[in-house]
Formats: sequence, C-alpha cells, structure tokens
Amino acid sequence: MRLTRLAPVVLAVLLGVAGRPALAVDPLVSPADEQALKAVGLKADGTALLEFFRKRAAGKADKEQVATLLKALAEKDAVLRDKAMGELVSIGHPAVPALRQAANELENAEAAALARKCLQHIEAGSGGALCAAAVRALAGLKPAGTVEVLIAYLPTAEDDQVLDEVASTLIAVAVKEGKADAALVKALTDEVPARRAVAAEVLAQIGGDEQRPAIRKLLKDPKPTVRLRTALALAQYQDAEAVPVLIGLLSEAPPHQARQIEEFLMGLAGEWSIAVPQGNDAVARKLRRELWVAWWNAADGSAIVDELKKRTPSDADREKIVGLIAKLGDKDATVREKAVSDLVAVGADAAPFLRQVAGERDARADAAQKCLALLDAEASPPLPSVAARLLAMRRPAGAAEAILAYLPSAEDDVIAGELRTALAAVASKDGKADPALVKGLTDKLPLRRAAAAEALAFAGVEREAVRKLLKDEDPSVKLRVAIALTSSQDKETVPALIALLTELPPNMAGQAEDHLRLLVVDGAPPVTEGEDAPARKKARDAWEKWWKSNGDKLVLAKIDGRQQLLGYTVVTELFDPTKRSGRVVELDRRGKVRWEIGGFNVLQGPVAAQVLPGDRVLICEYNMNRITERDLKGKVIWEKQFNQPKSARRLANGHTFLVGQSQILEIDKTGKEVLNINRMNFGDIVSAARLRNGEVVYVTQQGRVTRMDKDGKKELKSFQTNTNGGLYYLGHIDVLPNDHVVVPVYSFNKVTEYDGNGKEVWTAAIQMPVSAKRLPNGNTLVSTFNPPKVVELDRAGKVVWESKEQFRQPIQVDRR
Repeated sequence: MRLTRLAPVVLAVLLGVAGRPALAVDPLVSPADEQALKAVGLKADGTALLEFFRKRAAGKADKEQVATLLKALAEKDAVLRDKAMGELVSIGHPAVPALRQAANELENAEAAALARKCLQHIEAGSGGALCAAAVRALAGLKPAGTVEVLIAYLPTAEDDQVLDEVASTLIAVAVKEGKADAALVKALTDEVPARRAVAAEVLAQIGGDEQRPAIRKLLKDPKPTVRLRTALALAQYQDAEAVPVLIGLLSEAPPHQARQIEEFLMGLAGEWSIAVPQGNDAVARKLRRELWVAWWNAADGSAIVDELKKRTPSDADREKIVGLIAKLGDKDATVREKAVSDLVAVGADAAPFLRQVAGERDARADAAQKCLALLDAEASPPLPSVAARLLAMRRPAGAAEAILAYLPSAEDDVIAGELRTALAAVASKDGKADPALVKGLTDKLPLRRAAAAEALAFAGVEREAVRKLLKDEDPSVKLRVAIALTSSQDKETVPALIALLTELPPNMAGQAEDHLRLLVVDGAPPVTEGEDAPARKKARDAWEKWWKSNGDKLVLAKIDGRQQLLGYTVVTELFDPTKRSGRVVELDRRGKVRWEIGGFNVLQGPVAAQVLPGDRVLICEYNMNRITERDLKGKVIWEKQFNQPKSARRLANGHTFLVGQSQILEIDKTGKEVLNINRMNFGDIVSAARLRNGEVVYVTQQGRVTRMDKDGKKELKSFQTNTNGGLYYLGHIDVLPNDHVVVPVYSFNKVTEYDGNGKEVWTAAIQMPVSAKRLPNGNTLVSTFNPPKVVELDRAGKVVWESKEQFRQPIQVDRR
C-alpha cells in the first residue's frame, strides 16, 4: 500500500514552511463531480452514494440481480436504464464478466453500448476518477454513516487518488462536537492494515492529544507500512516517539519508502545533517540506519537547552548591547567608532544582535558588518534552526523558559519563527500551562509577551490571561495575539481583530485585514482601497456590519499561524551572458548565496524552480523542453519531456503539476496523466496553479483569468483583468486563497492585485516586473528585468528588501 499525501506534508510542517491555509470543504457537490456521477446513472445524493460504496466494498454480486440489471439496460425508459447502469457500476468488478458478455451482444446495440460504458467506469482509469468524485460528493453532503462506509470501503479503493480523497473526506466529516467519530477510532484496531493506517493518519490530524496514545500503539504494528504511515503522521506533530520508528524502518522498507524516510530525516536534521553511505545493498542500508540512530541519540534536548542558556545574555547585558548598536547609526563619527570598539570588547554575546541589523537598510548596517568582521575569530556561529525543531520534538525540561529568554537574541526572523513554533509545542504539559510562559505574559519586552501569548493560545491554555494582551500598549503584541487566538478557532476574538483595523499603524492594519480574509475564506466584505485613516475606518465599519450579520453562523478556517517561512529566497535566472547559462539560486535572509545550480551546459533557459524535501530542486528548462529534478550539485534524478514548460510544482499527493505555453498536465508518480488541459490552438498560457481544493486557475497572455473544475473539464469562472496584453510570456502570477490574483504587468510597469471579478484592489509601480509572489506578511516579492533585480514591496509599494546578489535576467522568485 502506498504512502498518502501526508508524507510530503510532514517535512513542510517540521521545517516550518508557510503555506496557504487549507480551504474549508465546499458544502455543495461541485458541478463537475455531479456530472461525473450523472453520466453513469448515479445521483449526487448521500443515501445513494453510501449504497454505491457499500456495494463496492462487498466485492460480490448476486448473479440473478446482475442478469436483471443487464436486461434493464435495454428498457425504453431512460430512467430505468440509468438506474440499472448506476447499480451495475456500484457492484463493480464482480459484475465485469456478465458486462463483457452483454457488451458483445449484437441484438441490442444501445444496451451493448451502455454495458461498455459500465465497463469503462469499472475497469479503466475513469473508474478511479468516478470513485474520487463520489468520495468528494460525500465530503460535501456529509450523510450519516459516511465514516463507517468509507472505512469499510478502504481495502478496495481503486487507486492512490481515491485513497487520498477518502483520507481528506474523513478529515472533513469525522469530527462531531469536537470529538472524533467512534468508527474511526475503532479502525485503529481493525484487522485490515489499510484501515489501521488511514485511521492513524486521519486521527493524527483531527484526534488531538486524546487519541495520541492509541495512535502511538501502531508504531509497534506488525505491518511495516502501517508503522511507516503512522510514524510519518505523528512526526508531523512533533512526536518524538515516531523518529526512532522511522529510523528502524530504513533497513527493511522498499527503496521508494526508504527514500521518503531519508528525505524526512535530512529535512529534520537540517544544518546538523550527516553524510551516509549510498546504495541499496544490505550493508549500506544497515549503516545508514545505525548512523541515524547515533544522530538521534546525540541530538538530546537537554543539551540544546544548555546551549540556549549559554547563548543568552542577562537583561542588563542585552540592554547595553542594544544601546551600543543604536549608536552605530549616530551622525557623529566619533560616537560610531566608540560604539564599534565597545561592541568588539563585549565579544561573542554581541554577535547575534549585530547580525540582526547587518542586513537592514539603514545607517547601522555597515558598522554592524564591520563589528562582525572583527569578532569573527571568537563570535559564536548562528544558532541553527534545527535546534528549535528538535526542542519541539524532544520537549526537554526547561525548554519553554530557555526559548523565551533567548528569543531577543534570535538573529533573524527565520530562527525566531522556528523558536516560536517550538515554544507552542512545549507550552503545556498534561493540560497545564508552563509557568515560565504565564510569567512571560507580563515580561517588559513586547517580543517575549507576544511569543508567550502565541504559544499559550495555540496550546489552548490560559485563554483569559492571553486575551488581556489584546489591550497591550504595544501594537505588534495586540496584532500577534489576535492572529494567534483567531487562528486557533477563538471566535470571541474576531471583533477585537476587526477593531485593530483602526487601532494599528497602517502596515499592521493591512496584516490584520489580510488575516480576516484568510479566516473567512468566502463572503468577506469588499476590499477597501487605501491605507489612510478614512479608508481604515471604512474597512472597519464594513467588517463590523458583516460580523453582526454573519458572526453567529461563521465557521473560521483553521489556520496554523505557527508556521513560519524559512526566509530563503529562490531565484530562477533565465540567462547570464558571463556564465553562458541560466541558474537557480537560493539566498539566505541576508542575501548570501546558500547554493546555486547552473554553469555552462547544465541549465538551458530555466524559468521556474521548486525546492523539494531532501535537498532536491524541480526545475523547468524552457529552451530544452524538459523538467528535471536535481540534487544541489545539479545531478539529474528525474526528467520529463514537456513542450515549452513555464512552471512545475510537486503537489502534496506526490503528483507533479506541469504548466506549458499550450498545455497543463498533472502526472502521478508513475508518469500517468490524471489531468490534461489543452490549449494547443491558442498557445497563450502565461501562468497556472492547482489550488488546495483541487480546482485549476490559469492566466492567458491577454490577461484573462479562468478557473476550471478539479478534472479540468468544465469552466467554473472567468474574468478579464485590465492588463491589455501587457504580461511577460514567461511571467509568474500568484493566485491567493481569497480568489484574488497578483499580476506583474510587464509592459505597464506595475504589479496589480485583482479581485475575483477582475477589479483592481491594489497596485504598486515598479519597472518591468516579471514575477510576483504575495508573502504571508502582506508584502509582495517581485523580480524585474530592467533594471534586473529582486525586491520585496510593502503594501505602500515601498522597497523594504532588495537582493544584494546581482542577476541579469531574473524570472521566478519565491520564498520558503
């Protein structure tokens, strides 16, 4: 049995990669799924669909019943024919022999055609697509008994896509009044491995701490695949017991599963990763397992707590260092030089604070870099982010206190974000808040107050104490507390978040409104243009009016606000004449090159790249009509020929989504096509994306935005942007969760955000933009051709960050 979509997600969560929040399941059956069901005589009706899956799960058929249904295929009444066809398809494979015989019957051509249609939906690839449509329909209809029926059906699921849909639907329907469905809990001990494994995966997401002990029992399951899927699911939630199980499976898992385990371990280890022997022989596999065992034993949480304490200066020393750094920007050169001398005298304790400002765009940056150069011989290296990830998993005693004390010393937003994620993981034990965090709610530093409140909010403890900080004197604390509480389903805090639209400075107010729109997903008030006081008041009034009408029935989207970007910027450069090739580059927060793939005859016309787990990169080479997966040295691991590729994304279910100038494809792990949108007659695709709800959005050269159903068969929505053909043909457009698109309008020197009806809701002037990416903080990452540069724009269109690395033809930009 395969690994479901959870496996790739594990690494993303542990690395803290920020992603878009998953959209809530649509309460209605999509038109495309309804049509797919109707085509075989099935109704989008909960009772009928449950019966469909009961028959599929049974795996047997009554011969007389099948014979009666086959006769009904020749009925003159279309209703009777459709009903018979639906029942035959529901029976599935046991009806195939009789259907084959009927398909070859010459006396009644129409009945034979219907028999062949039944066979197609049972045996061919469309059989899996039909079952996937039926599963999705159940997710929307939610009839009583869905959980039990789908669990019974699991062992007979047609293919990987159907298994994925079953898991997703169970996640959507298996919780009532905050508790997991009893049938799903019971499946943890089912005799069929597929049921145990999927139950563990789903309950790891929806079951909470209450179900964790029962899930952990499957870490000792006799079936390796059950242990593997359970361990990966638990590891997603920083469960330390899962890691030794994964390591133990390295020597017995099939090669493709062993590779997934190693990708996970490499991602977890990060900067503290280890070199292991390659090869699939027994000795190499045993060595890899033993080396990872040694690594896990050495990565002890208590040692990391001690390291944090050693790196944390006293509050008095910290205040002294911060005061000296402020003087680095003084207009008086004598004051600046004295500050440099004093900071060097402080020694290694000053290094983290100097690194905080060395990459800024102000007068202190150069002096800070000078200090760091003088300190290099004795300064401690930056704290690696893996330290925070391991604290979240190992949860040693004293971790919360040590993290909170160290936070002001965090050298950049990346490690600060990782530490805040770890803080949430260690915030409570046995339902009680860590005393250090409760105390931290009144710390004199806003940074610590906000971090303590966030961690407690996500842990679901001390809510009343946390809510008091919604009135904190520091605006950043109020914003972060409101976001944390509402992200963790605290509806009572929504009015306070709305009030912040006028209480906060404009840039923060914009973040508050962006978060509101993520929470609401559908039906939010229209976007209010402008950041001035009247515009903010108008926005607040609109949201307050909306809340009065919708607050009682609102179901908040579940958002993991703990997820943080690593802060690495990935740039794909089309061509550099000096190097006679294109390249893919990743920059750290300070703009330093972390790695680069390129060189003569290595990459030819790269236009898009996606960093994958295990230090792999998926790259589109437009000039070579190919998409390759490479390691960081440029070695090709996998290759797919594809005409004029614009972009490629590895999806959570392991499929690869390919976008070309004339075609959009999705292929599974075996290379089989599961989606094909063909525009060969137009050749006008600029950019496209597969959304989390499965739908596809693409943008044409003429600026038309089209949304298609999950199968790419039916157009759901289309609107025209006011770009007048001004898009660069290799450009990259960002599709947002609220149905908006962020478009770089190359010919008109601007980046514009359009709402779902094509109305401009935000714009920023910038010369010849090629790629645009909206970041979680509300800023927009942009690449331009003339002059060639990569910049980050705030909501006012002001440059707040610019890459120091020089590019000649930057195309796609992304941040992870």
